[in-house]
Amino acid sequence: MMLTTVLLCLLFIIGQAQHVSSQRVRTNSRATLNVTLVYPEDATVLIGALFPIHNSNSVNGEDVCSELQAEDGIQPLEAMLYTLDEINSNADFLPGIKLGALIMDSCNSPSIALDQSLGFIKGFLAGQNQYHTSEFMCGDGSIPLFRGGKFDKVVGVIGAQQSSISVQMASVLRVIEMPQISYLSTSASLSNKERYPYFLRTVPSDSNQAEAILKILRNFGWSYASLVYSGDDYGEDGHRQLMAKAADFDVCFASPPHKISRDDTDSHYRRVVEDLTSEATVVVVFANRQIFSNLMRTVELAGLHSRFMWVGSDGWSSSTPEQMESVLEGAITVEPLARPLPGFDEYFQSLRPDNNTRNPWFAEYWRNNRNQQKGKPYRQMQWLHFVRDAVYAFAHALHNLWLMNCNGQEGLCNKMGHDGHIHGDDLFEQLLKVNFTDVTGKAFRFLENGAGLPRYTVQNYQRVKSFNYSWVPVGNYSRTSADQPELFLSESVMKYRHDLPFPESSCGVPCQPGQAKIPLQDTCCWRCENCHQHQYLNSSTQQCNDCDKCKTPNANRNGCIEKEEKFIDYKNRWAITSMAFASTGIFSTVLVAVIFWVHLDTPVIKAASRELSYILLAGIMLSFVMTFVIVSPPSQFTCGLTRFFLGFSYTVCYAAILTKTNRISRIFNKNPTKPTKARYTSPLSQLVIVTLLVSVEVVINISWLVYYTPTTKHLCDQASDYRIRICNGLDDYSYIVGLIYPLVLVCFCTVYAIKTRKCPGGFNEARYIAFTNYTTCLIWLVFVPLYISTGATDDVRIVTLAMSLSLGGFVQLGCLFFPKIHIVLFKPEKNTRDAGHEHHPHLVVQRFGKETRPRGSEPVCTSYYFP
Repeated sequence: MMLTTVLLCLLFIIGQAQHVSSQRVRTNSRATLNVTLVYPEDATVLIGALFPIHNSNSVNGEDVCSELQAEDGIQPLEAMLYTLDEINSNADFLPGIKLGALIMDSCNSPSIALDQSLGFIKGFLAGQNQYHTSEFMCGDGSIPLFRGGKFDKVVGVIGAQQSSISVQMASVLRVIEMPQISYLSTSASLSNKERYPYFLRTVPSDSNQAEAILKILRNFGWSYASLVYSGDDYGEDGHRQLMAKAADFDVCFASPPHKISRDDTDSHYRRVVEDLTSEATVVVVFANRQIFSNLMRTVELAGLHSRFMWVGSDGWSSSTPEQMESVLEGAITVEPLARPLPGFDEYFQSLRPDNNTRNPWFAEYWRNNRNQQKGKPYRQMQWLHFVRDAVYAFAHALHNLWLMNCNGQEGLCNKMGHDGHIHGDDLFEQLLKVNFTDVTGKAFRFLENGAGLPRYTVQNYQRVKSFNYSWVPVGNYSRTSADQPELFLSESVMKYRHDLPFPESSCGVPCQPGQAKIPLQDTCCWRCENCHQHQYLNSSTQQCNDCDKCKTPNANRNGCIEKEEKFIDYKNRWAITSMAFASTGIFSTVLVAVIFWVHLDTPVIKAASRELSYILLAGIMLSFVMTFVIVSPPSQFTCGLTRFFLGFSYTVCYAAILTKTNRISRIFNKNPTKPTKARYTSPLSQLVIVTLLVSVEVVINISWLVYYTPTTKHLCDQASDYRIRICNGLDDYSYIVGLIYPLVLVCFCTVYAIKTRKCPGGFNEARYIAFTNYTTCLIWLVFVPLYISTGATDDVRIVTLAMSLSLGGFVQLGCLFFPKIHIVLFKPEKNTRDAGHEHHPHLVVQRFGKETRPRGSEPVCTSYYFP
């Protein structure tokens, strides 16, 4: 009750507007709109349909029907009638139910189609009044019918052809919940189920068509194109889809795109043609047939016959404006799958005005065809199979309803709807489930968005003979088994003007490998720029990106690879120098040790404290050997050895030296008022002291290694061609940690060397120890700044580390051992117990802890040895 009242109010308002509008419609237009085709007359169920039989013109701001269209209206209409005959001839399909059609003319106008669609609402109200709640009665008590009761049998509508018209119809039909199936409307906005919940289509959505167009552009390398679109729902949606997806296909459209509305004047068309950018040879036209025809005429009048390469959508696909063949030659269009409707050619060509009286518009078409289409052979519209699919979809949905509700009873049963009056919701639910074989032998079904499967044919407008042109199928864009549409083009079949190669269309020269595209003022244009030495070309952004510091561009400069690894090893010239220096030291150390061993019992060797001397030689030997570890290829093992023994070798040496200097100081600088024997001066005591001193360094180094595990790392410089492998810690000065304790020992040795500086020659070592410490301090003062100032990737830092150890070893050999070796080998006369005192008669030799010296004199060091 409430729904009927609301619909009546809506119908009254629209009817008033329709009445006012119709007052300005010409007589021939009114007559056209009143013509309705119902076939067959005895149909049980009717499918409504709107076809663009005529064109429309604007008169005083209102659309009125004008001249008959050549093929676009009559052929799909007859294809529907032809399909109905095929369905009704099958006794096993919809048994007892004759399926028919109620067809009206949309005049290719959204406003006229809206007026015509009101008839379906009126028929629905009449059916509600007749089959459900009778709220209106005629004066004689009968139930009123709308236009003979035919409209109340309509259960669904087929149409329209243009998206803008389908939008108007879908907005109205949703009110009465009547299913609508378009056979050629592709606008993506029609997939909005909130706005158009009962709309379906047998063609795919324009979102797929936009992808097909962009793939064609990419296939030919057309990276820059102009875009012209119509100002209706079809063109606006196509424009949005193209702009949104262009970047994904490396395509750029010149800005701004050109919009043409239906009411635009000739001057606007001329302005659009003038504004088409000179750089873009390719022009994509996403518009309806009428706007495209006007655009082609403007291009022809401007004398730009061969200026542009046209790429278009299904809105004007397969159409050829008269005398525009030379302008359009070479064009490529995408249209829904082109397949001939089997048997239709024989059927349609057999029709004559005398044997086709069921079609009220056929006689007019026949006259126009004979008068205006002379010389043009008949050609079937290649999308008629989509009309067949729409009719069969309704037929299968009705058949499924019959199977579910009628238990084999022929004809409409009461359970099939509401007392035999089929409701739109029930029918729409079955439409979503239909699955049947189409003319291609493939299964047809509706996708979730209500559209057909993505199936397109790519057409190319070619000159087949001297003055004959034709649209030739050259490829397809269809969904594959992988459920993704793919483009296939037979480029050997495709032709451009005068058999020339297809033109280029870009505003930037193709960049060479390793060159970046630098955008100019127009983002679609660019200049090429070489990537820097350490950069690679990002294929997704076409920009130069920096490689990581440890990486370098590959040969193709489209990615990065690891830089060649470099590290100091035994082949390095600095390493060879260091090892030669260390080898000399090792030889010298071994030679000294041998001489010491041979002359072990001589007074000079005895006075040098043989045990400490051998410990010192061991430390010196370790200092020389460490060079070979330091300059070896970095690994976890060699790095650990370097960190441990770098400070350990110094510690062994200066622990022995400190023990010597401390013993001399304790023996000869005692308090004169308390003459006592010096303690802990025996060889065993000295060894214990050295061991304790060295153990401190061992604890430090082990703790350091546990806390900071030795590893290797790579140091990289952007400007360098190598990545340098070093020991971790070599770059942050932490290696110096192991030298802190030896440095403390050196300082103590230096203090004791100063305290024993007055000791004279002979067997006395104090002056040599002092000179050793002074020289070592000097080496360290040079070594530390040099180590810090050199880079961690520099070989000099590693060599400096090795050379400092060798220099320290040579200083100790030269100062502490070579003088004794000189006496032993070349001055044997001085290698006696009393030789050291013959030049110093004022000194008294200390024995057994007793000392005598002149009263009041300052304490001085005297020679001391163990006989």
